[in-house]
Amino acid sequence: MDETAVEAAPPAPRSIGERLRAGRERAGLSMAAAAEKLHLDIKVIEALEADRFAELGASVYVRGHLRRYADFVGEPGAELVSSYTARESRPPPPDLTQIPQAERRADPRRLVTPLVGVACAAVLLLAIWFVVASSHRGSGAAVESPATKPAAVADHSVPAGVTDSAVVPAGPAVQAVPVGSAMPTSGGTVVASTEVAGAQPKRDASAEAPPAPAREMRLKLNLTNDSWVEIYDARGERLFYDVASAGSVQSVSGRGPLRVVLGNAAGVTVEIDGRAREIPENAIDGEGARFVVNRSGSLTRAR
Repeated sequence: MDETAVEAAPPAPRSIGERLRAGRERAGLSMAAAAEKLHLDIKVIEALEADRFAELGASVYVRGHLRRYADFVGEPGAELVSSYTARESRPPPPDLTQIPQAERRADPRRLVTPLVGVACAAVLLLAIWFVVASSHRGSGAAVESPATKPAAVADHSVPAGVTDSAVVPAGPAVQAVPVGSAMPTSGGTVVASTEVAGAQPKRDASAEAPPAPAREMRLKLNLTNDSWVEIYDARGERLFYDVASAGSVQSVSGRGPLRVVLGNAAGVTVEIDGRAREIPENAIDGEGARFVVNRSGSLTRAR
């Protein structure tokens, strides 16, 4: 038998990316065509076929993209996901550049100069403190300022806090008048008290009322493509945490504000209490999105 007639079988792909690329080439598709049919960015296809899984984010997103692309090109998705999981669970290779070195003992003679400097600084600080303390003791007793002497008080001075209109002239005994009422005088006129020191302002009962509790809102997600979905309420409790399949409708209720994470924002439409809402553009990061549903029902970018 002529040895040249025997063709050597091509080596089987070894990595996950090589198997995905071989499946795509068997299907006669380019990367752009595969990305268009799967509604994915072409960078995702390139990262999968080059085994650059770290560019796809968290492992849950990598497993979702890997299973979907493998099934599309005719490769066993469950097997490739298992290979990826085993690969991620392996410990990192040891760093051979970290060579242990022998411990070096400090030379006691090198500590003499710092100790001498510290001792000199302590002596200098002690001398400064002694000079300052001596100057304070020699200054003598404090001289009383004329401003501190009490001023003479006139016999008929007006008490503090009482206006001139509230002062009653000297004369016969005057009956005490309650605060806020009129007081008759000998001339037939009426003098009203204007202000009383220490009066307490009225409290506004509406200002002390406790804040109204957060209302419960209803969030509905309509999915045209598979997407990872996470939803948390105002207390941080998890309302939804799973991969939602294409064509499904996911509805949750909780007290706002609600925090939402989407793995494939292009395939999801949002409704709040029956009203459609647009996902803010600044909340979209690549294919995913992170936003907050405020108590008013509006959507803002999550910080």
